[in-house]
Amino acid sequence: MVQMNKQIIPCLDIRDGRVVKGKKFKDIQDVADPIALAKSYEKQGADVLFVLDITGDDRQTFLSIIKSITSELSIPVTVGGGIRTLEDVADVLDAVQKKQ
Repeated sequence: MVQMNKQIIPCLDIRDGRVVKGKKFKDIQDVADPIALAKSYEKQGADVLFVLDITGDDRQTFLSIIKSITSELSIPVTVGGGIRTLEDVADVLDAVQKKQ
């Protein structure tokens, strides 16, 4: 019998610096502060956190959120959305590096 590993991977959809939720990106509503929600998910046992920039508009705010989240959490963080250029890749990689 093959044993399957299961992981809990919540996703934070980010717009304008806040976590938002909607259905098929419609009727989007503000629901939470991303750093507080990320900490809560880790405390509840999430294995990985996925953070998605749903607009790609305010990159500096988004990157700042990523830096804050990765400095506060011990679980892996995966980032997506708004990555269009090699510079964007470099910026995201820099943001996810834990500063010591």
